[in-house]
Amino acid sequence: MTRSEESATDLAQTDSDKEEQWYTWYNDFDKNYGPEERKRWYSNTAQAYRWARPSYPDNLVDDVIRQAGLKAGDSVLELGCGPGIATESFARRGLTMQCVEPSPAACELARQTCADYDDVTVTNSTFEAFALEDKKFDAVLAATSFHWISPAIACQKSAAALKPEGSLVLLWATPPQPNEALCHYLQPVYEHHSLADKIRYQWWQRTYYQTNFEKFANIIDASPWFSHTAVEIFEHRSTYSIEKYIALLTTLSDYIALPDDTREQLLSDLAARLAERGTDEPLSLTHWFGAQVTPLVADASFNFAKGNVRLG
Repeated sequence: MTRSEESATDLAQTDSDKEEQWYTWYNDFDKNYGPEERKRWYSNTAQAYRWARPSYPDNLVDDVIRQAGLKAGDSVLELGCGPGIATESFARRGLTMQCVEPSPAACELARQTCADYDDVTVTNSTFEAFALEDKKFDAVLAATSFHWISPAIACQKSAAALKPEGSLVLLWATPPQPNEALCHYLQPVYEHHSLADKIRYQWWQRTYYQTNFEKFANIIDASPWFSHTAVEIFEHRSTYSIEKYIALLTTLSDYIALPDDTREQLLSDLAARLAERGTDEPLSLTHWFGAQVTPLVADASFNFAKGNVRLG
C-alpha cells in the first residue's frame, strides 16, 4: 500500500470522530465566521448548487407528501430553500409554498426556478428572523437545511408555524461522492496541497450520514412538540461529467472555506487528474437521501405555554 493509500485509509477510518459534525455545524460556524457570512455562504456558488446538487426523487417527494397528508392547495413553509431544488418539486404538485432563504443570490435563483408557479413566494430572510405573525401552515419543510437553523429555536418555531395536525418534513440529500478507487486516485492531489486531513467529504460513507440524520431525528423526538418518527435512508447512484463534479465541489463548505487561490488551483488540479484517467466514461457517484415526516403533537399549544417559549 502506498503512502497516499495509507493516509486515505486512515482518514476513512476516523470518520466516526466527526459523526456529529452537522449537529455542531451552526455553533462552530458562528465561532469562525458570523451570522452575516452564514447568510451569504452559498451566494457565489448558487448557480453551481442548482446545477450540480442532486434533485429529490419524485417517488421520495410523493411519499413524504402522502405521509404528511398534504394535498393540492395546502400550504408549506420551506426553511432555507436555496435555489429551489425541492421547492419546484412540491410546487409542481399544487402546494402553496412560502419559502425563506438567507442568500440573496439563491433567492433570485429560486424565484427563477419557480417562475411558472403563482403560489410560490420566496422571502429573503433567515428562519430565525422570519415573522410568523398569525400564519399557520399545513407543513414545515427543511430540505438539507435544518442544520443551518439555530438549534435553540429550530423545533419550537417550526411547531409554532404549524396548523393542528400539521407535520415537520425533513429531507436530506448528501453530495454525490466517488468510489474508493477514485478516491485513492485523487488523494495525491489533496496531499500536494496539504489538504488531505482537512477535506474528507469523499471518504464519508452511509454510516456517517445516517448518524447525522438520526441525530436530528433524536432532537425532534426529544422535543415536546412533535411525535416520534424515524428517519428513512435511501441510496442512489448518479453519473457526472468532470465539469459537473468540479462544480459540485465548489458547493461544499470545505472548499468554500478555502482561500480563493488555493481553491482554484486545487479544483484545476483535480480536473486535470480526472482528465488523465484515459477514459471518456462519466464518473459514477454514490449519494444518499434521508426523509422524516414528524406530526405535531395534539397538545402542542399547551406545551408552548408551559415552556414559555418566545416564537415571534
